[in-house]
Formats: sequence, C-alpha cells, structure tokens
Amino acid sequence: MGPFYCEICRQTDFSGKGHIYGKSHQSKLKVVLVKFLEKVKEARRTIKHPQVEKFDATEHEKKFWCYCCGLEVQRHVTDGRFTVLHGALLEHMSTREHRINTHAFWWKNKADAKLKEKFIITEEEAERLKTEVAKALDQYEEKEDTLIKEQAAIIRYQEHHRLKVLQSLIEVCFPGMKQHLIQTCSSLLNRASRTPSRQPA
Repeated sequence: MGPFYCEICRQTDFSGKGHIYGKSHQSKLKVVLVKFLEKVKEARRTIKHPQVEKFDATEHEKKFWCYCCGLEVQRHVTDGRFTVLHGALLEHMSTREHRINTHAFWWKNKADAKLKEKFIITEEEAERLKTEVAKALDQYEEKEDTLIKEQAAIIRYQEHHRLKVLQSLIEVCFPGMKQHLIQTCSSLLNRASRTPSRQPA
C-alpha cells in the first residue's frame, strides 16, 4: 500500500494500514471522538425539549465539522427571525448519507464499535424531533405575541400618562399665562397713548 493522508492525524503516512492500528492514530482518534461526542450529546438533549431563540447572527450561524462525512455543516436551523438550536446538526446526523459515511469512517479508522450508534440519529428520533420542534415553535410564537401585547399596553399607558400630565399643566398654567398676556398688552397700549406724536417740521 502506498502513502496516504490521514485526516485524523493530519499527516501523510507511508506504513500502509498499519498506521490505523498504531497507538498514535488511535489516541488522536479518541480525542477527536470525545470532542465530537460532546457536541452530539448537547444536541441530543434538545430532541425531547428543543430550544427556540430569537435569531442572533453572531451565535446562530456557527458551523461544525463532521468527521464522519468530512465536511462542514450548519449547527443551528434559522429563518432569520428565530433559531432552533442544534436543529441542523441533528437533521444532518439523521440523513442516509451521514449513516453511510459514519459506518465507513468507523471501518476505515477502526474506531470503538460501541460508540458508533451515538453519532447517528434514528428515524424515530428524527420524527420525535420534528414533533417537538413544531410544539416549541408554537410556544415561542405565543410568547412573542404576548410580549408584543404587553409592550403595546405599556406604550399606551405611558402615552396616556403624558397626555394627563400635559392637560394638568395647561389647566394650571394657562390662566396665569393668559393674565400675563393681558397685562403686557395693556401696558404697551397705555405707554403708546402717553407718548406724544411727533409733528412734521
């Protein structure tokens, strides 16, 4: 067997298949799978209780590297308004392509067979996810509607309060302003009547 590039070790090897059984490769493979499994476990927890959040471009457009498929995949599902956390990761792991690639990855790297099923989402799990996501989206929209109504009520109250304050100020201050204007006008008229008019030369 000729030289080949090991994606796990990120190096070209000349020892053929023996490299895969070597301690260095198996050690690095375990590290990769442990890190990958942490992400998978975090995502799996949301199958029963999906999390929906308002879209945040800094957080919800993140991707992850699927070692089984050898490609970068979106982590969350979003429509630009709200986001289903880990939705894209779970959806990817439920696809036929991912299952085939996972079996191939395990065979190629001689990984621990006991771990393989943890990296695959079954059809039953995928169906449950769809059902729970639909419920979570309905609850999120209801919560958003309630929040909008509460904010509208606060705005109406504040506007009503401002109008009442303005009305009170007018009722208290306007009579004084009116009397001041009358006195000022009278004073100007009296002053004008006392000033003698100039006769033409």
